[in-house]
Amino acid sequence: MDDAALDALGDRIAETSATLDATIHRLLVDLRAFDAAKGWARHGALTLAHWLNWRCGISLGPAREKVRVAHALCRLPLIDEALRLGQVSFSKVRALTRVATPANEAKLLDLARQSTANQLEKICRLYRQNQPQDPKVAEARRSFTVRNTDDGMVRIEIRLRPEEASRVIAACDASSQTRVDGLVAMAEATLRGSHPERPPIDVLVHIDAATLEGQNDNVGVSAETSRRLLCDAGIVPVLHADGKTVDVGRKSRSIPTALRRALRARDRGCRFPGCAHRRWVDGHHIRHWCHGGETTLANTILLCTAHHTLVHEGGFRIVVDGDGLRFLDRDGKAIPPAGRPPAAAPAAPVVPPRPPDNAPADLDAAVGCFY
Repeated sequence: MDDAALDALGDRIAETSATLDATIHRLLVDLRAFDAAKGWARHGALTLAHWLNWRCGISLGPAREKVRVAHALCRLPLIDEALRLGQVSFSKVRALTRVATPANEAKLLDLARQSTANQLEKICRLYRQNQPQDPKVAEARRSFTVRNTDDGMVRIEIRLRPEEASRVIAACDASSQTRVDGLVAMAEATLRGSHPERPPIDVLVHIDAATLEGQNDNVGVSAETSRRLLCDAGIVPVLHADGKTVDVGRKSRSIPTALRRALRARDRGCRFPGCAHRRWVDGHHIRHWCHGGETTLANTILLCTAHHTLVHEGGFRIVVDGDGLRFLDRDGKAIPPAGRPPAAAPAAPVVPPRPPDNAPADLDAAVGCFY
């Protein structure tokens, strides 16, 4: 190819790349709206990133990054507009949103236009590291606060120095697929020690055998929650009469250790479509043993705590029929193992540039092979 043809090809590549960046902007806008409406929860996904992994085939790391950038652009109108017009790449925007504020985004955007993506990554990293911070002020701001909320949850707020927070975040990311689950997984790992098959420290829940309603430290537990806890729990029969404890039996496991090993060998983690949890999982009875279901390999599967809760208390169901094991959403619709991609329009055919009239006879073939 001559220089003119190579320049034309390079221009087309740059134009296509800018078009892709502008299209990514539209994707980020849609992601922000979809996340605000929690549209991902309709299919049992734990987060928008998990939904993107299941529905669109995007790995969890890139999916989380897209969600982060989508929300960051809400407060950065100049960078947002530059991406919309394809003036800066998504790679540059990703770096900018880590350090940009409404006060400095104009200056950073100007640097982005004059730098390569790799140079901008280094600029943003150094900018973040060089922000002044008084050590005494930082120490005073460190805190750990626990509060009960009105909706029955518990809020844990932790304020750390940046380098401490980065270690905690990295540990949470390494322990599980979401940071919340990662924090819980680290707690369970500490309590279990080096024995993942061993249950964590016992938490005593009194469950009425007739109604399955329970109580734990004066907090009521619904019958369906009790069924979930009893799916995979240590059970100690206690006989009460006239408000007094008459007899206490021996502790047994609703799912024996041998069966749990078989479940791990077969399922290798949570079986819910799109879930990537592998280590900290519960054994679930497809037909609950309270209703006559057998504690066998055929009647049990592994589910992470979040999806175990969805199946028991969130309206999702698991059925076994002629089609095998199927997961159903709240509307009774089957959830496929992976999201089905939409039918994409075929790409326009690429027409190679016409060679000059005085070109050698074999140039047509050479150009065709190049494309």
